Amino acid sequence: MMMNTTYREKSLGILSVCLLMACFLFSCKKDTPDVPEKKNEKWRTQAKTDSVGNQYYVVNTLDNTLEIRVDNKDGKTIFSEVCPTIDSTEIPSDMRNLIVDLVAPNRFINRDQASLSLEIVLDDLETRNKYIQLLANIDLDSKKFYTKKYKVEQPLDWAYVTFPYSLVQWYGNSLLVREGTDKDLNRGGGYMGLGQRGTQLVCYERDFSIRYTKDIDASDAYYPSGNLWNIPINNYEYMLFLNDGYVGRMQIVTSVEDKWAGKQAVIWRDNLKETNNIPADYSIKITDYNIQNNVVSASYNIYDEKGQLKEKRTRKWSIGNGMPLGS
Repeated sequence: MMMNTTYREKSLGILSVCLLMACFLFSCKKDTPDVPEKKNEKWRTQAKTDSVGNQYYVVNTLDNTLEIRVDNKDGKTIFSEVCPTIDSTEIPSDMRNLIVDLVAPNRFINRDQASLSLEIVLDDLETRNKYIQLLANIDLDSKKFYTKKYKVEQPLDWAYVTFPYSLVQWYGNSLLVREGTDKDLNRGGGYMGLGQRGTQLVCYERDFSIRYTKDIDASDAYYPSGNLWNIPINNYEYMLFLNDGYVGRMQIVTSVEDKWAGKQAVIWRDNLKETNNIPADYSIKITDYNIQNNVVSASYNIYDEKGQLKEKRTRKWSIGNGMPLGS
């Protein structure tokens, strides 16, 4: 009986020690700061930031996939998708061989939709004779994701103009892209279509089905640029607002056929400096613009020759003919 009691006491003692050690270890773990999980990536590109603070970047993962990710302004990943058309052999080992441009969401066009342009250089970074271009359309609300791949291995392969602002968020959630052969895009020098207009203007839906195409063959072809303030009003026309006080209803004119049809780039325009009789050494800066119920409006500041603010004004126009509607 004494032996059983002693055995039980020893067993309880050992169990108590184990429980104390477990409690000690648990308490130590709770007091120790969480160690950040190691990112599953070999490299990532420098982030591109939109107007609300979302950051867009491309990652080469340890699993040999190419991923597009978006973090919100708080650093939380809100979008992450593998590029399905890029295989492991096409992912550069050096991050410098991947160049990324962002077409950020626009509050007047696509407030939740972004597009990314990826250029992957497959040979020498200086010559760039062989490369892949990838367009990616992202919907940050629905999380839908579409890509279109262009693989250029010879001058007759199809490609698109890739310098910043060459892609344009467009009417009805579409995307304007200037395309052409590599030879045509590089005809004037540079690389990847830098400064070249291409041979076609293609309007893509978000899933990259084609809404329409227009040949670019006129010597003075006119089409929008992504770095301009514009609000599309149909497939071919838009209101243009230039920072220095120019407001106009513009039309895409890209071909001789367009000209034969009587189309003109400018439907109507208003140079605010001229219509306000502003002195030549004064300047104007548009601060806000909008379209509501077929009424175009723009707010702007007037500065004197020393750059001092003199006055704030607002002007309105009829969208159809540009008739001023008062301030």
